[in-house]
Amino acid sequence: VDQMKNLGLKDWMTAKLDWQKIEESRELGRKDFLNRCKKWSEELDKLIPKGARVVMAHTMAGGVPRAKVIMPAMNRVFKGHGVRFASSEEFWSTDLGKLCDQNFEEVTADTLSYLIEVTTPLRARLQNEGGQISYVAYGYHGTEILVEGKYHWQSYSPYLQGFAKLKLENIAKENWQKDVKISVFNAPEILTNSSSIFLGVEVPLYTLMAALKKENAEHSITKEVLADCKEKLKEGTSLEDLMKMTDTYFTSAVIQQWTKFEEWPQHNGPEQMSQMRQISDEIIALHKTNKDLMTSTLSEAVFKACGRIMLSEAAQPKTPVLWIGHDAVARALLR
Repeated sequence: VDQMKNLGLKDWMTAKLDWQKIEESRELGRKDFLNRCKKWSEELDKLIPKGARVVMAHTMAGGVPRAKVIMPAMNRVFKGHGVRFASSEEFWSTDLGKLCDQNFEEVTADTLSYLIEVTTPLRARLQNEGGQISYVAYGYHGTEILVEGKYHWQSYSPYLQGFAKLKLENIAKENWQKDVKISVFNAPEILTNSSSIFLGVEVPLYTLMAALKKENAEHSITKEVLADCKEKLKEGTSLEDLMKMTDTYFTSAVIQQWTKFEEWPQHNGPEQMSQMRQISDEIIALHKTNKDLMTSTLSEAVFKACGRIMLSEAAQPKTPVLWIGHDAVARALLR
């Protein structure tokens, strides 16, 4: 952070950092964090009864360096379109991008390794007593949503934290092979204060209404969610019109180029960012006010469903990585 305190937005492409000093700082920070985690685990051990069954949730994510130049640069990457388009691939190749990558991995992924490491004595003790520890972690790796009547995988781009999320999955897989009970749950997109930096991340949320109708159109919760969403739209606008818009968007030739599972996470492109900005603006314009959007109702529904799914699976994880698609969200809400 000290190295970046005098950098301005014009410097983000050319700034050079002292990587030796960064590595020294990183190692000191890692040792301090691990020491504090070990003390926490030792204190926790005193509180866990003999033979208990424990679920630990890893909720660490993010890692944006606290320097004034970073957020404006990331805003250009995540929100820029037209003449203000900024390539995420170019940003990722700069020193600032490399620092973000390193930080994202440390906070989002490596901390899961630390959690598993420091709780090894507690885990061994409980296993010997007939109990266990299982771990859950929050991931993101795209979501299956309903498009033209069929569930179809898609992902927000450019999700630069995705590289760290892949490492999170790999850490879970490696520990699964060591008989650690762990699952990373790849959750759907929701709109929150922190995710609002990602232009258009909310667009897949709207398709949850179609998934609810497909799974059980007559269920009281389906009717309640749809009615609440309809109430937020301007008079003369139907939910069906909105669903046609999202179907057209997700099946467009441009967006299909950014729907490649094997290439995830993909960097952005000017045409993709412009189209994503357009659909986002068009749907927001259908609302009575941009202060009361359908995304709040739909995000809450996703949040509740993911909680139910994760808690029901957490005690006995079946696989190290699980995807929670809109089909699973709808069924969890409607059961």
